[in-house]
Amino acid sequence: MLPFREAEAMRTARILAQGDEITTGATIDTNSAWVAEQLGRYGVRVLGLAAAPDDVELLARMLADAARDCDLLVSGGGLGPTTDDVTAEAAARAAGVPLVESAEALEQVRARFARMGRPMSPSNAKQALVPRGAQVLENPAGTAPGFALCLGAARAFFFPGVPRELRAMVERHLVPWLAAGGAAPLLRRRFHVCGLGESLLQDRLADLALPPGVRLGYQTRLPYNTVLVYGESETREARQRFEAACEAVRGRLAEDRFGEDDETLPEVVGRLLLARRWALATAESCTAGGTAALVTEVPGSSAWFRGGVVAYANDVKRDLLGVPAALLERHGAVSEECAEAMAEGVRRATLADVGVSLTGIAGPEGGTAEKPVGTVCFALALPDGTRTRTVRFPPFGRDRVRVLAAATALEWLRRQLGRP
Repeated sequence: MLPFREAEAMRTARILAQGDEITTGATIDTNSAWVAEQLGRYGVRVLGLAAAPDDVELLARMLADAARDCDLLVSGGGLGPTTDDVTAEAAARAAGVPLVESAEALEQVRARFARMGRPMSPSNAKQALVPRGAQVLENPAGTAPGFALCLGAARAFFFPGVPRELRAMVERHLVPWLAAGGAAPLLRRRFHVCGLGESLLQDRLADLALPPGVRLGYQTRLPYNTVLVYGESETREARQRFEAACEAVRGRLAEDRFGEDDETLPEVVGRLLLARRWALATAESCTAGGTAALVTEVPGSSAWFRGGVVAYANDVKRDLLGVPAALLERHGAVSEECAEAMAEGVRRATLADVGVSLTGIAGPEGGTAEKPVGTVCFALALPDGTRTRTVRFPPFGRDRVRVLAAATALEWLRRQLGRP
């Protein structure tokens, strides 16, 4: 039984992460972003994300301040057994209550160690200390119990900072509490594109008439951009309005849309290849196997991926892929002519149906006035012939050029495979 009423009025939240490792930049806080996403699905607006060091007085002030203007406070981290784990003490100070040992929490810690077949260290008894009046929350994935209590008008949940533990506890305790309070999940659908910038997406959808209760969002995760459609789920009419808006977005994005929700570009390419009973092979220079790495992230890709060649040096292009020395001398390694020979060579060498090649200048050096840094030449060798193209990516830096180039190769292949 949680020490406060149901989540019927949960509209706003703040998220606070703890640890010197976060405030010093040694660890990236992925927990807060994930928690914010879960809250958003239940229509809870996150007012802000913050991080606090392992300073009990500062953390207590930050908790008290954060609780003043929100309905819900979610805290992650600082519930371990070491001296720098000060969240429980800070929460007690913020609530104005003493820290007490919970028999329930202590039993949970002992039981966890027993299941692992290990003796419990005396220091782990610290994990049973909670603010007086707090409700202990069982941790199904680790040794540190969480707890929940009221901080002023806010309902506060405290979870450990280990990502898999925090996620398991949010799903076991926080999400059911939100759902039990009648918080209807927010409908969301994601539409993914590659090679179409965020501003172009905005322009394409700017005059789209959205029905009541539906809104759009945009997200960039290199090398992809995503249109997010949000809608309400309380009534059948609301759900129908959401689906109508999704259909309208599909129509506007047309063939630029490669997938929805959890679909990835390599997965879509794999399905298209399987539908034709074709197999793929890659020949890469500047991306050094990046395209092949994307492909093999897909479980079962061995059904449609033959293999890849990283042909960085010219003699490897010549000897393994059969690129003529005269061609390299005449056109250079960064040329559509070389890309064409590489794609055809890897298709021939691996007995694949489709050969994809990339050769370019990722930087930071090696560019010329004719072929600046960011120039990448591509080729697709298909059963009906070979196609080539050149893309000049902006000087984003070596890593970004390589990431963009690998995704561009697969997106071009997707569009070709999608044609009759």
